[in-house]
Amino acid sequence: MKKKLPLLLFSVLLLAAVMHLAFARVEPGLGSLFDWLFSWTGATGEVDQIDSFVFGAIRTPRMLVAVFGGAALALAGTVMQASFRNPLASPDIIGTAAGAAFGGALAIVFKLADASVFATPIAALLGAVGVTWLVFVLAGSHGRFSVANLLLAGIALNTLFGALTAFVVTLSFDNYTASSRVLFWLMGGLDARTWEHAWITAGGFALFAGMVWPRARELDLLTLRDDSAHSLGVDAPRARRSLVWCACGLTATTVANSGGIAFVGLIVPHLARLLVGPAHRLLLPTAALLGAILMVVSDLGCRVSPASWNLRLGVVTAIAGAPYFLYLLSRQRRGVAL
Repeated sequence: MKKKLPLLLFSVLLLAAVMHLAFARVEPGLGSLFDWLFSWTGATGEVDQIDSFVFGAIRTPRMLVAVFGGAALALAGTVMQASFRNPLASPDIIGTAAGAAFGGALAIVFKLADASVFATPIAALLGAVGVTWLVFVLAGSHGRFSVANLLLAGIALNTLFGALTAFVVTLSFDNYTASSRVLFWLMGGLDARTWEHAWITAGGFALFAGMVWPRARELDLLTLRDDSAHSLGVDAPRARRSLVWCACGLTATTVANSGGIAFVGLIVPHLARLLVGPAHRLLLPTAALLGAILMVVSDLGCRVSPASWNLRLGVVTAIAGAPYFLYLLSRQRRGVAL
């Protein structure tokens, strides 16, 4: 049954993607979507040009960014939790996402993002790599990590780079357009996503997930002690470094196109383990599919909510994830295995 679960989740993801395309505050709706889809096969006649533009140029890129972004964040969290042997590790807890947000904010404020669509992803990647490197330095040495030091370093760097990002925003207060773009971007959202954003998110996922997927056995062994992993043929410090850099890439290419999306990388790996167990060969695809479903459904909630609410994607995922995070903390405090 567990081996068939990814196929079931893929079916759920397809259904969620169709709902994401079909439902919004305004038309076109489900009937127009099917007309547009069938028009590609020649089974229907001419489709209204406005409907075709809405589905092809507005809703589909946004849906694809949600799919690949959610999958990327979930994979990044899975990799970090195994690499650090810490059930509370995730891109937004240990500072990787904060570094990516800081780099992206710099690209927006200093108008690099206006010059090239690739400027924000590159800046976000540099920020994510820099902060994660600092976590490596501060949390331990020679590839060995203390859980307490890891969490403390992550919290400190989250605070520091959050403050630096806020400072960057204050520099742009005289430029309302730039400051508002940064603020909305930091709260997370997929508004006005284009095919360029979709290709960058999908390409980042394909590249870095392709590096992670064949190394499921290494991830299994990294959950053991380093000497145990070494006795089974894995250089734990080297494997940890390379896998965490892959997690940085997954995080950066997503944050660059979606802004700050909290808790997806933390809660989804735990949900996946509850469903399929700790073996990463099955855990990785399950986590990726669950992350994609969560992101698509959360963004759908933003799109169908009343316009006066101005609900942001990062707010939705935080509301869903924060209680679960507190639950994990309480279990760890009681010494319950996670």
